[in-house]
Amino acid sequence: MSQPFDLPGLSTLSIAQTGLFLVSIWKPLLLLVPIAGWAWIIAKVYDKHAGQFFLPRRKWNTLHMGMGSLALIAGLGLGVVIGPNEGAFWAGFGAAVVILITDIVIYAVVANKDERVPEKFHIRFNLATIMGERPKKVDTKGQAKVALAIKGMDEKGKYTIAVTPPQAETPEYEVRTAAEQAWIGAGVARASQFDIGPAGKEGQYSVVYLVDGVRQGGELIPAANAARIMDFWKGAARLDVADRRRKQTGAVEVEQGSMKRSARITSIGAQGGMRLTALFEAERAVQRKPEDMGLLDVQLAELKAIVAEGKGIVLLAAPPDGGRTTTLYTVTRMHDAYTTNVQTCEIDPQSPLEGVRTNAWDPQKVGAEGGAGAEFSTTVRSILRRDPDVVSIGELPDANTAKEVAKADHERTRVYVSMRATDALAAIQMYVKAVGDTKQAADSLHGVVAQRLVRKLCSNCRVAYPPTPDMLKKMGIPEGKVQQLYRKGGQVLIKNRPETCPVCNGGGYFGQEGLFEVYSIGPEERSLIAQANFQGLRASLRKRQLPNIQQVGLRKAVDGTTSVEEVMRVTAESGKPEGGQAAAAAAPTPATA
Repeated sequence: MSQPFDLPGLSTLSIAQTGLFLVSIWKPLLLLVPIAGWAWIIAKVYDKHAGQFFLPRRKWNTLHMGMGSLALIAGLGLGVVIGPNEGAFWAGFGAAVVILITDIVIYAVVANKDERVPEKFHIRFNLATIMGERPKKVDTKGQAKVALAIKGMDEKGKYTIAVTPPQAETPEYEVRTAAEQAWIGAGVARASQFDIGPAGKEGQYSVVYLVDGVRQGGELIPAANAARIMDFWKGAARLDVADRRRKQTGAVEVEQGSMKRSARITSIGAQGGMRLTALFEAERAVQRKPEDMGLLDVQLAELKAIVAEGKGIVLLAAPPDGGRTTTLYTVTRMHDAYTTNVQTCEIDPQSPLEGVRTNAWDPQKVGAEGGAGAEFSTTVRSILRRDPDVVSIGELPDANTAKEVAKADHERTRVYVSMRATDALAAIQMYVKAVGDTKQAADSLHGVVAQRLVRKLCSNCRVAYPPTPDMLKKMGIPEGKVQQLYRKGGQVLIKNRPETCPVCNGGGYFGQEGLFEVYSIGPEERSLIAQANFQGLRASLRKRQLPNIQQVGLRKAVDGTTSVEEVMRVTAESGKPEGGQAAAAAAPTPATA
């Protein structure tokens, strides 16, 4: 029988007493340092952030407490339970730190993706932001302090050319300050672009902001001052400042504190002077997945079926600023550019498409022999003769282009044509008229997608209300089927006091979404088009039970995405569509819930 292991001079009591001090006093204190820092961020930054934008504070606080407890268990457990050694403690300490950092990162990632949190309030991991301090500006000797750091693009497409701040108390400094105010004002207004151009009054220009698709007038500027501001932005974008007529396009990147944004700068001669447009994040604006465009499920299925067919012409229609380019890029990306030959022909490309050959047509380009460059229709014809699988055409500027498209080999090639039209039927009428031969136009058509953009209600301040029976009747919804609708708010209650909504800046709307109508064109529809029987075509499309633009809009009003007033504003007939066709031919029908 084995004898118990014994250590001379070490009693059971002394062993127990030694065990009580196996964890040093400084180790728990060290563990409290990251926990205290984490707790400060949660209490002073994240909890206030969640409260300001009406994020689910209780759920987040529950998650934070759970992660904090898990970190504490990991830190103490590995040091005490596993064993009294240095390795176990440091393993527990490291695990606790990882858990706390994970909790901090999870909130930042999820909150930054929430539409209720404007970009300028996104969580960013730098000490100045966390401590609520403004980043310090570099004050070069002799130079004035400026609010923005502006860079132009070099020949390699990188933003490396900094615009040096001017000397203080000089005319150049005044111009720089005024130019910065236009940019800063656009950021405050959440504008997707700003325009500087003639205001219609002699000697007056104005700054106009495009916010959620609606133009908002800014301040009036004397023509001389406006010219200097536009010249500043043209110089920053490396454009020819002296040329005030020809269309020019460049780009700038601007840093304001911890925020960095790029913009496409375009200048062109206009009636009464020159116009300059700054379009923010142009590449990001056109990068959307089909599922994120606002299509109903039945419409998404119809669009996928049209894309899968892979032949013939598909018309993509929308009014100006109606999202045509985004839709064109989205359907183009739905084709595999690595197994098929996919090309585009555009006047003003907005973003490179991976694997796609972009053909940019420049109306100002001079030919090699000194003559004018090829016409747009000639460029399209040249592309179609290269036997591509897919061609996306960014505009339909003239009848010659339509004729070239109609003559292509549509059994082998899919052609998307982006055009300005109010709805699907108006787009078909425009295309037929441009081709000039109803049968030829009909034989090549395989689909049409029309859209308009509607402003989305701010989910932070929208106001619910019960609809009246008369309102439901006008919407084509049976009485009692819908219990509440929503309208724009603009204010929220903070500590029982009404204050301007911090998400939408009091506008009541935040962001945009598409209202679509999507129709594949089959033999029956092509026969009606060939006969120019557009009333019969409208009846045939209606039999398909696919929703039109107004019906989609009313559905989105019912689910709280937008308001009835906004749907009516967007879907109201705006006169005749491009090409002179009667808009009444495509009048929408009442929606059914």
